Amino acid sequence: MNRFVFALLGLFLLAQTVAGVVQESIHPVYYRDKAIVLLYHDVVESFEPGKQNHSTVTIDQFREHLRMLKEKGFRIITMDAFVRFMLDGKPVPANAVVLTFDDGYESFYNVAFPVLQEFGVTASNFVVGVSSDLFNPDAEPHLTWDQMRELKEKGMGIYSHTYNLHRYVQTDLQGQVGPALTSQLYLEQKKRQEDENEYRNRISTDMKFMEKRLQQELGFQPKLLAFPFGAYNTAVVEEGGRVGIELFFTIEEGMNVPDSRFVRRINAGEPYMTAEALWHYIKNIFEKHQNEEPKTDYRRLYNS
Repeated sequence: MNRFVFALLGLFLLAQTVAGVVQESIHPVYYRDKAIVLLYHDVVESFEPGKQNHSTVTIDQFREHLRMLKEKGFRIITMDAFVRFMLDGKPVPANAVVLTFDDGYESFYNVAFPVLQEFGVTASNFVVGVSSDLFNPDAEPHLTWDQMRELKEKGMGIYSHTYNLHRYVQTDLQGQVGPALTSQLYLEQKKRQEDENEYRNRISTDMKFMEKRLQQELGFQPKLLAFPFGAYNTAVVEEGGRVGIELFFTIEEGMNVPDSRFVRRINAGEPYMTAEALWHYIKNIFEKHQNEEPKTDYRRLYNS
């Protein structure tokens, strides 16, 4: 009986190997031991007349993006596989791609999710906790926790975009503003700016609380953070490390290789981004960055 089981296992592994060889023989290998991460925000049925529609693609655009990736031989992998690749060096297929969304818009559930299922692939969304906890009738609808649970059950990922730091705050008496995650805000009652300890305590508390809410609602999962507006600094990295953040998702472009805690992403989610334009954009990235290292090495800060 054991021999029969081992024989079946051997045949299965052989079939997987042959499938991989066939895949690579049909499509060129653009890169190995690296991964490209794409970034989207909102997906809509159609653009609204007179609206600028920044950081938005239509459902037809998104479908064409996925079709192009499939036809060109890219392999869309899960976030779990990507995390293990980045942290532990676990292998990923040639031409590996990860799909991510920021901001937690409800369109991820209503519009993007059915298309992802149509193609049999997964994506992850970095959500803003307060937008799901507190309903705002004036804001674009965001994912509910029930929707997120369903998405996670179907293989999608849900991670942190902070709890309530996806906004701008006043930084001085003159009314200057900056991203809440990276700026020391102006304390109106005290007529001064936050000091370093107050600032660090505020952002650390927010990151901790967001991870708590995610665990309460969705259970245990990797601690991943996408920086709101792509903004970060040394304090964010250090405090994030203390919170246990395993990977930081930026909006810096490029390829991703193991042993970096900083994930580069390509912005695919703009109205002008046709499938053909995205292909040429990706092609330029993997040709340009074949041997390039990250410009700023925050790994030392993270691990110190």
